Amino acid sequence: MVARDWQAAVAVVTDTVTYQTIGKDIDQYLAAINGSGKRAVLLQDVWQHPDSIRRALQALYQDSHLEGAVFIGDIPVVMTRDAQHLSMAFKMNQARDWKESSIPSDRFYDDFDLQFEYIKQDSTEKLYHYYTLKASSVQYVSSDIYSARIKAPATPGKDKYRLLSEYLQKVVKDKQRQRLLSHVLYFTGHGYNSESISARIDEGWVLKHHFPFLGERRGGRLDFINFDTDDFVRDRLLAQLADATLDIAILHHHGDSDTQYLSETSKAVAPQQYADAMKSFFRAKIRRAKDTVAAKQYYMENFDVPESWVANAFDPATAEADSLQDAAADVVIADTYDRVFNAKFIMFDACFNGSFHLDDYISGHYIFNPGATIVAKANTVNALQDMWPNELIGLLNEGVCVGNWAKEVFTLESHLVGDPTFRFAAGRSALDRDIVKEKSNPKYWRKLFANNATPPDVRALALVKLQSNRAITSDELLTVLEKDANPLVRLEAFSLLKKRLSPHLPQAITLAMTDSYELLRRLGTLTAGKSGDRTLLPVIAKAYFNPATTNREHFQLRYAIEQYPYDTIINYFASQRAENPRWPAEKNYSALLANLKRGADADKEDFAKLNDTLPKPTRFTISAQRNLCQTEHLAELSEYLKNGRDTGLRVLAAETFGWYVYSWKRDEILAFCKQQWAVEQDAAVKNELEKTIARLSAGF
Repeated sequence: MVARDWQAAVAVVTDTVTYQTIGKDIDQYLAAINGSGKRAVLLQDVWQHPDSIRRALQALYQDSHLEGAVFIGDIPVVMTRDAQHLSMAFKMNQARDWKESSIPSDRFYDDFDLQFEYIKQDSTEKLYHYYTLKASSVQYVSSDIYSARIKAPATPGKDKYRLLSEYLQKVVKDKQRQRLLSHVLYFTGHGYNSESISARIDEGWVLKHHFPFLGERRGGRLDFINFDTDDFVRDRLLAQLADATLDIAILHHHGDSDTQYLSETSKAVAPQQYADAMKSFFRAKIRRAKDTVAAKQYYMENFDVPESWVANAFDPATAEADSLQDAAADVVIADTYDRVFNAKFIMFDACFNGSFHLDDYISGHYIFNPGATIVAKANTVNALQDMWPNELIGLLNEGVCVGNWAKEVFTLESHLVGDPTFRFAAGRSALDRDIVKEKSNPKYWRKLFANNATPPDVRALALVKLQSNRAITSDELLTVLEKDANPLVRLEAFSLLKKRLSPHLPQAITLAMTDSYELLRRLGTLTAGKSGDRTLLPVIAKAYFNPATTNREHFQLRYAIEQYPYDTIINYFASQRAENPRWPAEKNYSALLANLKRGADADKEDFAKLNDTLPKPTRFTISAQRNLCQTEHLAELSEYLKNGRDTGLRVLAAETFGWYVYSWKRDEILAFCKQQWAVEQDAAVKNELEKTIARLSAGF
């Protein structure tokens, strides 16, 4: 029997200078964690090397029920290389500057199954340490513990130790409160998810499944702000984030390390506004051109732009006015200096907002702030739009701390900024403990799942834990996907079937694409585009010829359609068109067929040209398949991997095959890679083939 005073441990890791400077604040933070039902353990980083910190965390994990780690101050940053397949969207050529082409990731510290080999320390940024992912490592992320960074961003007039001290004092004070979760905000920015209204509507619907109190308890509040609510929505959003009653803010938008991209041009409702917007657009194009005179002439001749529209492009007053208008569209770091933020937890579903490895990063300014914001989740590099950012987020309503939620959904680039032990008050307080205590007890999780009164995110978590314990079959998951009444549970079942590379995947995709939940349909369509299974063509065609199919689903349908030979599509779609002569409109339908023909001809030409004398086109032709996973030209790609002479491009080809995890040709590709590995003489290619074989065999 486990003792009744069982407690999970949290490692608080800090560098010696930070501890010498604000040790009193850190000690108070440790005491506050101890008072919240967890056991805090102080680790001073006397080693200044990632390997030593990881070993210390592993020892605590093995011996002391370690559930998470918090890195305060200047803790070494692992810059991962050769691991882009563990990220959502990052695919930069690693020949570029290592600071830019590596992914800063604390998965090194919290996922002990990932195995890395040390390369070097950066020559100028001494906290940066470069590692390559070993071929012998597992090739998917599954964090054993959570981790978070408490690192102060550069702020005028304040040194980092003062900021750290003020933040820790805020956290200690907050832990004396019992906050009941009652107020949720979600926001969507310009260009996100193709600006799909259906996606926005369904997110509001499922947030009431994540947080049932929103539809049941008086006082529960769900707010939504879209980028087009105002000409420029920035001030509205920032004002809402200052609301003292706000608990969770989910922000979907594009981003950079120093910017949240919210809007573009203001809405035009009159002819003069349209004209002013066009003038500003062309002036900006001319200012950014290398040859401004040639650019001005180009736009005048090719777009019939009157010279009077752009003659003042470099007038100081006009340039300043344009600049102020551009600045009003987004949130930049300077906008945070005189603001107060009170959302207790903020999710930045955006690229680069969580770049904690830089001296300054925008998400840091939300927690190092006089307001009540305690913790944020953000990405160090770019992120994919068509993901499930809200997965399991309802656990926060069940007393689960942000860290124990986040470790179930981490990718290579996603990170927590702030105190990961923060949690809301809830009646199901034991769940936060049991996520760690009962992690290897499938009976516990099966009992939770079987009870239909269990909140949907807890039932979804139960599926995750049953899968991690190998205690649920693909048949059972397929039944859940087909029959469960809750959309969140169905989507979790689909996600798990994908991860285990189930032979039921084509059937699961069909169920997903015909579900009532927009995100499940969208992710099913995305997976259909990675699969190319011939049995999926009917459901793909049905979706394409359905006028109710959303614009974001259509975005993914284009990739799915391009998986099939042009002649197959033409013949099949012709029969479908006879049954649906009015939709799509003839103009759009003809354009689709013409684009498919051009694309098929271009692909055929590109793959016919794969050779070492054209390295740039060859690199692009190969690397494009990491997203597309098309199977029409596998023979040419295989031939280049076998007989190409450029080692770098052959490594790229070997790595690209590893992206075909959902492909209907996966078994065939896997067999080829195994055969090639057995005879491969080049060490770098052989190493990459070993990773690809592991990915195709085990999935993500």
